[in-house]
Amino acid sequence: MRFSGAFAAGTVSVVDLRANPQCEFTGPFEALQFYVPRQVLEDFFREHNGGSVRTLHWPRDQLDETLVGLSRVLLSVARQPAAANRLFVDQLGLSVLAHVAQSYGGLDAQRARMGAGLAPWQQRRATEMMHARIGGQVTIKEIARECQLSPSHFARAFRFSFGTAPHRYLSDLRIAEAKRLMSTTDLSLAEIALRCGFTEQSHFARSFRRQVGDSPGAWRGSVKG
Repeated sequence: MRFSGAFAAGTVSVVDLRANPQCEFTGPFEALQFYVPRQVLEDFFREHNGGSVRTLHWPRDQLDETLVGLSRVLLSVARQPAAANRLFVDQLGLSVLAHVAQSYGGLDAQRARMGAGLAPWQQRRATEMMHARIGGQVTIKEIARECQLSPSHFARAFRFSFGTAPHRYLSDLRIAEAKRLMSTTDLSLAEIALRCGFTEQSHFARSFRRQVGDSPGAWRGSVKG
């Protein structure tokens, strides 16, 4: 295939790699490529009562504001890998997959099976893993495997059970633990940030302020008097 000139900014082009495509771009060109394995897409369709997907169809020159927005968030996270929340990155990936399946694969959101939440033992195992890894990194794939579910099924069932996404639940746990350490120990804010899974104190401060509405230092001073 030969593309002369650029596509309009924010539009989507879908290429089936089974066709062994060859592209030649002329002139300045910027693009973000997503590789979606066919088996992953097939599994996603089955889990959401969508049957099987044969191919993806897309309207040319149509702006996809949703994918543009998700892409910008992913690029923003990629620029600060040390501060990235793995569960949040996983959730973004699942969001991209869901959008592609619905917008270009024909998955009917109204017919999609919502399913139930996690079983009690799955809820316990998921929260145990998050508590155990509060100071490190954990992925949706790892927790889903322990719960014997696919990542997309787990993320959906977790939200159904807890009313929030996995990455948000873990973030709340980390902030709660940071509050406990600030009010009961003399550890420095840098040490507390590391113990609670924040690789940088600046990232800890931003997350804390976003959730609590105050800086860690100010909050600690108000609690300890």
